[in-house]
Amino acid sequence: MSASTLGQRGPTEHHRREQIIEQANAHFRLYGYRKTSVASLAKSIGVSSAYLYRFFDSKQAIGQAICHSVLNGMHVQLQQIIEGDLPPIERLRHFIETACNLSLELFLREGRMQEVVIEALQNNWATVDQHREDLLTQITALVRAGRESGDFERRTPLDEVVQGILFALTACLHPVLLEIHPPEKTRQGLLVVTQLILRSLMP
Repeated sequence: MSASTLGQRGPTEHHRREQIIEQANAHFRLYGYRKTSVASLAKSIGVSSAYLYRFFDSKQAIGQAICHSVLNGMHVQLQQIIEGDLPPIERLRHFIETACNLSLELFLREGRMQEVVIEALQNNWATVDQHREDLLTQITALVRAGRESGDFERRTPLDEVVQGILFALTACLHPVLLEIHPPEKTRQGLLVVTQLILRSLMP
């Protein structure tokens, strides 16, 4: 995803931009995204609004950059599972559990980060589509590895399997749904769903 897609300005690699994203992230977590203006954000960082606009064309662009950074960190951790040495079945199980735990930590325990992500979902930010595509790519790699090793069935079209797994995981990946149920209930439900997924993949 390019800087222009995120509404960013100037050179893609710029240490000051990264500092602004880090400081804005802390500010949004503390005060919330919706109640923060570019002016108040600039003041808290110690720069002028005009200076912020040198790097981002709007508050949404800053929010998208933060979402991209945070969600990318999640995908990096999940990718380590995909590239690990566990058997495909255990890798998929570990992937699902980790995705749920990272989502719970991000959306329920990280201050008001949830508010930024809900804003992204409601306004169809590009980062949301990218997050979904990244998850689909990672799940595809896991299922394909299981098929190649003979651990998973091969009759069902691959794209149907991958879409079905992602849809089944929605309850533990969506911030609004996570807020409805207590974390422990979500984890218990996830265990049941994981077993159903794994059984459905057996040859």
